[in-house]
Amino acid sequence: MGYPPQYGQPPRGETRRGLVVMVVMAVGVAIGAVVTVFMVFNPPSSPPSTAAPTRGGERSEHSEASVRQAVQPALDAYSSGLYGDFWDLWTTEAQGLIAREEYVRLFEICPPILPNSPLTIAGVTITGDIARVQATRLDDSTDFDFVFEGGTWRYEPSPEERLTYQAPVDQIAEQRRAMGFCGVVVPTSAPGAPTPTPSITPSVPTAPSAPAVPSNPAAPSNPTDPTTQPPGFL
Repeated sequence: MGYPPQYGQPPRGETRRGLVVMVVMAVGVAIGAVVTVFMVFNPPSSPPSTAAPTRGGERSEHSEASVRQAVQPALDAYSSGLYGDFWDLWTTEAQGLIAREEYVRLFEICPPILPNSPLTIAGVTITGDIARVQATRLDDSTDFDFVFEGGTWRYEPSPEERLTYQAPVDQIAEQRRAMGFCGVVVPTSAPGAPTPTPSITPSVPTAPSAPAVPSNPAAPSNPTDPTTQPPGFL
């Protein structure tokens, strides 16, 4: 025989527990609403983007287009006779081989045979931080090395060129002159200075001298031939 159902108010303890549950639920709903509103009006910032990769995953600074863009000004500076500006584009270590003013003076006492002869990039080969650039001038082609340093590509002299700069500038110029690698030196004078007038001395008849014996100089027979110029940025 079962007990009859009990009616009336529940015990006081159960009432308190019910109230606590409802309060906890209300607090949870309120916290959720606050978090939702905060996320809507304050979305999380995206992580900083890295340099956009180019073809094959390489960095854009190491693409062929970037090498061409950085190297062409160096070629233009050299071919146009701005040797100081060209020296500024060398690697830091290479600039210790020869001082800037001495490098400029070298071309003053031994100018190139074909000045103002543009160099054009024909090909680029990139291996890590080293770029081999093939440049052409007239019918001549020469390879130059550039190194990625300080966020840009800088000229790196060849081992032969490094060996050359171990000698004094006057000695280098004398050696090149003997090989026929120097052009005509144009004398410079101070601004406003009068042009010197050569003195005229009356000629005195003298006895005829013996005919000169043709010499056999070591310099090339055709100094204007571009193939007789020293290779590289010498």
